[in-house]
Amino acid sequence: MNTTLKSNLYYSEGSSNKEYHAELVEVTGGYVVNFSYGRRGGTLTTGTKTVTPVDHAQAQSIYAKLIQAKIAKGYLPDSDASWNAYQHTQCNGVSHDLASDFMPQLCNPINTTALIDLMQDDNWALQQKMDGERRAAHAEAIINAGNSEGTGEVTGEYTDGRSSVIGMNRKGLVVALPQGIADELQSIANSSGTIRVDGEIIGDVLHIFDLLIHQGAHLHTLPWLERMRIASIAISQCQYIKAIPVAISTQDKRKLWYQVNLQQGEGVVFKRINAPVTAGRPNSGGDWLKFKFTESASCYVSAINPNKRSIKISLFDSSNSANSKASIIPVGNVTIPPNYDIPATGDVVEVEYLYAYKGGSIYQPVYRGKRTDLDLSACRLDQLKYKPDACSSQPSDQTAEICTC
Repeated sequence: MNTTLKSNLYYSEGSSNKEYHAELVEVTGGYVVNFSYGRRGGTLTTGTKTVTPVDHAQAQSIYAKLIQAKIAKGYLPDSDASWNAYQHTQCNGVSHDLASDFMPQLCNPINTTALIDLMQDDNWALQQKMDGERRAAHAEAIINAGNSEGTGEVTGEYTDGRSSVIGMNRKGLVVALPQGIADELQSIANSSGTIRVDGEIIGDVLHIFDLLIHQGAHLHTLPWLERMRIASIAISQCQYIKAIPVAISTQDKRKLWYQVNLQQGEGVVFKRINAPVTAGRPNSGGDWLKFKFTESASCYVSAINPNKRSIKISLFDSSNSANSKASIIPVGNVTIPPNYDIPATGDVVEVEYLYAYKGGSIYQPVYRGKRTDLDLSACRLDQLKYKPDACSSQPSDQTAEICTC
């Protein structure tokens, strides 16, 4: 089985405290839509909306209607709920359950003033912020336990057809990796021992920005720049795993900043060169700091506009709720470009925008695709960046500011 969609919803009204989970699962012969519900934290009742498997389009329609019906009754994602519900997935042909031990290190944002200071500080390096999905990848050596010519000695040869490679997403869940990435990482592990890298996946390429385990040793206390140096050597022969370039001097950081900005990249990330691995996101500051050229938000698809390639998007606001129940805030419509499939109602999607107005609507939204690595709890209103009252509707010339540093 392979779970392709999953939602966790909660209802807290009056004395009620209930949970509802739905998932769209690929099985032999098609797809099924299953659900479970009950008192929060208690034993859940399970069931299915599809007695026999149906095709993918029909399953998506059933799933979307189910989620919409529950939301209409007041069920919403809990902003404080972690993704701890059961999930089953297939990774490179091997089944894995639930979470790995991976917890990502996350960035806090900075403003232009801080960016100018860091440009001139050689204790901080700069990398491009890749516009993909967070993906760590882990591989262990596969040794042929057979003996050589009956001597009883281990041959140490790679056993074809097996894989000990797993991918891990932003939530720490085990996910599939493209075969090219899996094969290359397995080859490194077979020759050098256990390896774990962290990065962003775009298409079939994993762009890495950290090395967590190498030759079986954890590198968490090693300075970040040294981890990147080792990573660059380890993957130097890879086609599908690439190290994100690092700039350290002020001149090189300026050059990289201009290059990313000119190419309309998502942004840049500053990293303290002596930083150890620190999982999670600090309340403020930290060793990894991001500066984005445009804003983006993870939104929930609340409806598909009929006869149009556009969707309605919404966010959840729990800031004014006395009983922890979030409100649904519509934030507008976004057109789906021809090179993207139209997402289903209930999907989480990424939308780039120039700025947001108080009340929730976003200006100049651009669709950037589905976020399969996030659930509905990520669709929070407080992620929006609002237009300052005194500002023009035109974007500021950040290039001129950075140029003077």
